[in-house]
Amino acid sequence: MLVITALLAHALLLGGPLARRLAKARWVSRHPRAALRLWHAGALGLLGSVTGALVLAAHDVWEHGMVWLFHADKPLIHAAYGGAWQVRGIAEAALLALLLGAAGLSVTAVRRAVSLSRERDRHRLTADTQGGYDDGDPSIRVLAHAAPAAFCIPGTGSRSRIVVTTAARDLLSADELAATLEHERAHLRLRHHRALLAADVLTAALGWAGLLRDYADQARRLAEMAADDHAVRMHGRRTVASALLEMCHAPGPTGPGESAGFAMTGPDPAERIRRLISAPLATAGPLTRFLTAAATAAVVMLPLLLALGPALLLADTAHMGG
Repeated sequence: MLVITALLAHALLLGGPLARRLAKARWVSRHPRAALRLWHAGALGLLGSVTGALVLAAHDVWEHGMVWLFHADKPLIHAAYGGAWQVRGIAEAALLALLLGAAGLSVTAVRRAVSLSRERDRHRLTADTQGGYDDGDPSIRVLAHAAPAAFCIPGTGSRSRIVVTTAARDLLSADELAATLEHERAHLRLRHHRALLAADVLTAALGWAGLLRDYADQARRLAEMAADDHAVRMHGRRTVASALLEMCHAPGPTGPGESAGFAMTGPDPAERIRRLISAPLATAGPLTRFLTAAATAAVVMLPLLLALGPALLLADTAHMGG
């Protein structure tokens, strides 16, 4: 019972207070990629904790596995994981909740992925049939449109596209256009679409309970900042800020591909412009990278360590049971 309580407490802590604190933290704008990894780690840790608690509550399968894996005494394992707290039907209920939760997440993920894939296919077809090719990069399409926009359409292999409208090409200087294109390449290179799919699914599944409710919004915010930082390394922060400012001030819609991909203006453009022009972007040093990696590993591995802890303490006790 103690282990299950610890796992559930870990899940609630990750999805509630720690997630809200991370959403409000000021340092994340200086290190968006590190913050994004922590959000993903928190989501994995929460899922691992809830899954572990349900598996332990459905104790029979887990206990048999621990006895076999660690050559432990079965009565001692049962006392550590089950004990007197077990009530009739709780194991079956936990197993049913685990199966229903896994099925629900899987169905939500598949439906969301299929919907996005179809939407991206429509945008890709429009870009390929109505847009012109860029001689320098075969993945870039120039689409005749009165509204300035630039966005990317994720896809496997050569199916990825970066689309820029003629209005954006005419509006931006050569350096600003290059920075804008580099921003979109960063989204594709860093595979932000996969991270946002996971964030959308988990936010839809858990946000109603107040857990990870800021996950999807924060993932989008940090992904845009990370793409800005990548473009800054190639073209300078003022050029990226200037391109973003020009695109935001131009009249008209932000672009037809925002829902299926990433538009240059994206979420929180004002915040992004402020961080670009206020001070040089911070570079994560060895200590920052180490602390981020350690925190990420701890959040993800703690549920497993909690679940395995009693069995590890009882390893090689099978010979004592007779």
